[in-house]
Amino acid sequence: MADTGFSREDLSMFMYIFEELFDNTEEERFKRDIICFLAYADEKWPSNEEMDNIAMKFNDMGTYEFSGIIGAVDGTHIRIEPPSENPQAYFNRKKIHSLILQGVCTSDMKLIHVNIGWPGRVHDAKFLRNSDLWNTGFEKCRYGRFHILGDGAYPIKVWLLTPYRDTGHLTRNQTKFNKSLSSKRQVIERAFGLLKGRFRRLKYINKRSIVNMCTVIQSVCILHNMCICNGEDLAEFLETDVNDDDDVHVVQFGENDAEGTLKRINMTNRL
Repeated sequence: MADTGFSREDLSMFMYIFEELFDNTEEERFKRDIICFLAYADEKWPSNEEMDNIAMKFNDMGTYEFSGIIGAVDGTHIRIEPPSENPQAYFNRKKIHSLILQGVCTSDMKLIHVNIGWPGRVHDAKFLRNSDLWNTGFEKCRYGRFHILGDGAYPIKVWLLTPYRDTGHLTRNQTKFNKSLSSKRQVIERAFGLLKGRFRRLKYINKRSIVNMCTVIQSVCILHNMCICNGEDLAEFLETDVNDDDDVHVVQFGENDAEGTLKRINMTNRL
């Protein structure tokens, strides 16, 4: 993607303007229209032509090889002020109120798909099953030719590869597969760490409605992508974002599909 032409001052002013709009109920429709337009332009899923290049960059990243990756998926919690309606639903395992941001990023930490708004009490796998990515992932990944990487919280699909569960009896190749997958998948954790490190607004959102909170998060994701495309220096903003689910292996066996399992076995044998 070409340079956006936005300076850091431009991005700061952009955020300031939207912060003002978030508190002006008369501008709600205008605000949402702008966010929807920018999200469509900036978080666009890669074209078929772009996927080969993305997969090559993922494969070249780090010391392990892993072909066919076009993204890594995970969820992160955004701390919020307890909402007036049903606040207990937003109270997560870390004993804070939060909204979940589910994101898919490429190797350069650019977000190509986000879903926002499920309460913090919801598990990552349930969030995924209720997002549009669950229904469109197969098609988005060119019918299984490519794949997204996820952690053990997610079921395995032909378009979503996850690690083997370590029960102490993994083969050498299965262990290598897990290490390869983990080394590539961690880019989404770095992306969330960068997002929160650059935009401190995500440390705590105290807006008056869940809709406005989601809009803040959406706009920050757009600004994040603008910064990536602008070639901003990342080192000063990077923070560690730890997976918030304590027990990631909660997937029921029936949720895994046979094609995904076979694909993982074949890739393991090729390592």
